[in-house]
Amino acid sequence: MLVEGIPGIGKSTLIDALIRRHVAEAPPRKLRTLVHLAQTHTYGPLAVREDAGTLTVRDNVDHLGQITTFLEWLHASVQHPQHPSGYVLVDTLHLTHCLRPGVVRWTDVEEVDRRLAALGCKLLVLSAGDQVVRERTIHARRETQFLSEYARKFGNTSDELHAHFMREGKVFAELYDRSAMPKLMLSNDGALGDVLDEVDSFWRATER
Repeated sequence: MLVEGIPGIGKSTLIDALIRRHVAEAPPRKLRTLVHLAQTHTYGPLAVREDAGTLTVRDNVDHLGQITTFLEWLHASVQHPQHPSGYVLVDTLHLTHCLRPGVVRWTDVEEVDRRLAALGCKLLVLSAGDQVVRERTIHARRETQFLSEYARKFGNTSDELHAHFMREGKVFAELYDRSAMPKLMLSNDGALGDVLDEVDSFWRATER
C-alpha cells in the first residue's frame, strides 16, 4: 500500500501503527516478509540534486522506476496461491513527486502508476480540514527543518504556507482520481484510532 498526503497529515504515524499491529498479531514464526519504504528511500535520494537545482525529469523517473522494479521483484519472486508472500508499506512516491520536488508531472509518472496497479498495490490518500492542516502541518512542525528551511520556498508566513498546503491537498485529490490503483481517500481529522481499523482492512484485504 502506498500512503500519500501533505506533510503532517499523519502518514508516518499511521504506517508505524500498521507495522506494530501487523507484527504483534502475527503467530510465532509466521511473520511474512514486511517491507517499509520510508521517505529516506522514496524521496531522500532526490534531495541533493533538488537542492543543487540539477534534478531532471529523467533522474526522477529513473528513481521511481528502480523502486517499482524492486516491488515487482518482491511480488514475482514468491507466489502462493492462497496467502500473500509479504506486506509492503510505502511512505509517499509518485504523487508526492509531482508536487515536491515538482520536476515531474502526471504524464511522466503514469507508467509507474500502471505498474503499481498491476501489482495490486493500493493507494491511500489522507486528507484533513483547514484547521487540522494549520495545526499539524504548520504549528506542530514549526521547529522542524522541513518547515524552517525547505518549505520556505512555498511561503514566508504561516498563512502563506497554510494556503500552499491546502492547494497541495486539492492536487492530491486530483492525482488520486487519475490513479489506476485500488484506492481509498480518508479524512484524518481525528485521532489515529478513528481510521486505523479501516486502513488496516484495506491494506490486508486480498481483493477490493
